[in-house]
Amino acid sequence: MGPLDRRRPRAFLAVVLAVVSVAGSVGATHGQPGARPLDLAAVALLLVSPLALVLLVPRPVAAVAVSVAAAGVFLVAGYAWGPVLAGPVGVLVGVLLSGPAERARRVAWGGAVLLAGAVVAAAALRPDAPPRATLLGGAAWTVVVLLVAGSIRDRSARIAAARQAEQVARVERERTAVADERLRIAREVHDVLAHSLSAITVQAGVGLHLLDRDPDRARSALTAIRTTSTEALDEVRAVLGVVRGEPRAEAAAAHDLVAADAPLAPTWDLAALPRLVQRAEGGGLAVALAVDPATAGLPDRLAGVVYRVVQEALTNVRRHAHGATHVDVRVVVDASDGSGSDRSDTRADGDGTSRRVTVTVTDDGAGAPSDAEPGYGLRGMRERVESVGGSLAAGSVPGPTPGLGSEREEGTAGRGFRVRAVFPWPGTTPRSGSTGRSDEGPPRHEEAP
Repeated sequence: MGPLDRRRPRAFLAVVLAVVSVAGSVGATHGQPGARPLDLAAVALLLVSPLALVLLVPRPVAAVAVSVAAAGVFLVAGYAWGPVLAGPVGVLVGVLLSGPAERARRVAWGGAVLLAGAVVAAAALRPDAPPRATLLGGAAWTVVVLLVAGSIRDRSARIAAARQAEQVARVERERTAVADERLRIAREVHDVLAHSLSAITVQAGVGLHLLDRDPDRARSALTAIRTTSTEALDEVRAVLGVVRGEPRAEAAAAHDLVAADAPLAPTWDLAALPRLVQRAEGGGLAVALAVDPATAGLPDRLAGVVYRVVQEALTNVRRHAHGATHVDVRVVVDASDGSGSDRSDTRADGDGTSRRVTVTVTDDGAGAPSDAEPGYGLRGMRERVESVGGSLAAGSVPGPTPGLGSEREEGTAGRGFRVRAVFPWPGTTPRSGSTGRSDEGPPRHEEAP
């Protein structure tokens, strides 16, 4: 669209042209004794161009033709030279500033040539024609006016294009934000449900197995199921509270879950890991947990990443590590000197050393099948770790399973599966290549819960 595509700006310009044409022609008539006095026919001819500007600009060829014809008739009839030409020039400007740009330019400059021809013809037919220099000056001013109008049209087009691009970018940002939020919520719901339902399945199997032989242990399994179910419902409600955008006070009053000033986003800390490990045990599976005391200062967001990685890895063990009896969970803080070697101290200093957090979950179950495809759980873990500048490696243990007492020959891929996540400590710069995807071997197959 051009600046004059709307009728209101064209109407304003038409009024200005009508006043200039009529008042200017009255004055020019007094200054040109040989000119024919103005009458109603002359005024009607002067008003043709303003009316064409308002009514006929959507049909630019007709508007230009009518306006130039009226001006030509006015001059040939012997009326005063000068102000009458303001009407056709105004119509040319109106055409140039409206409609499709390329067509507008062609019609406007073609109309300028037509107007010049009409003026030359009238000058040839009248004995009181202005000097040739005056006619050339008028033609030059017409060209200048059209060039200025063309630059205004180009600038308006650039502004409109910039606004459209900004609108498209804003829509894309909103769409991306919505997609990212959906993905985040899907990860949260998947992690909660997969872990909790797996724990419930294990405890239910224990309860059914011991129901007749050991009612007390069966009762403990049922109690664990109830506790796990309650915690899962709490976490799902917290996630759904974020989706609904419930105010904190309303969420607290509706669910009696958290205080009114609690954050709407679910949060975890590393102090919850022992309970998570305890819930994962059962059915012949033992879990050993080792947490580096240096992780006590880890921010909540990164602690949440550690929690979810451990949670999903344990869920994966229960669901897919057939024959697993032991799982080793380690959360440590180590230092890298930028050359790939680890150092024992955990302080970042000025010689290029930067701390990093390493989460390792290793089981002694069956390794990953060669044709396995990554499921939602592994993808979710990788997305979480990469969002904080880290990397995730998951696959069969290539040699003896660390910490599990395996005596396999180094380099063989027998029993055992390891998930290893590494991300930089806040405020440090990760090493080159630490944020890409890294797989130690084929991922264990997963299915959505």
